[in-house]
Amino acid sequence: MVKRGIPRNLARLRVAANAHFGGTIKGVLPEVFECPSCERQFVFELVETAEDRSIYCPQCKRYLGEKDVNFVLLTEIDELTERLRFERDRLEKDEAVYGLTECDAELRTYGTEIHKVVNILRRTLADLDALKQQYL
Repeated sequence: MVKRGIPRNLARLRVAANAHFGGTIKGVLPEVFECPSCERQFVFELVETAEDRSIYCPQCKRYLGEKDVNFVLLTEIDELTERLRFERDRLEKDEAVYGLTECDAELRTYGTEIHKVVNILRRTLADLDALKQQYL
């Protein structure tokens, strides 16, 4: 089984997506693999101009699979969606607690204004779900 490390830097993701879809910025998106035979980890660039998409272990030459930009993009979208849902849920709870209870004026204002951020998060999550459907 090939272990895949997903980059967590969104800027790198944008550069790779731009390059993949014919943008003007030339960039590469690295992917970390581990060979199950020799247990060596190594990095391959997923976005290249070369036609050969096969990945082989540089040490034992074992075939490991194909380069897959869609997999990386889907994984990044899933991770980002998970973090945004967590924050949305947290802020909805804050809104309920500080908007309905007796507390300091500052916290009450926070509770009544937080709905603006929650609405932005809801729209963003809907946009990410729509984007994810393009890569399935």
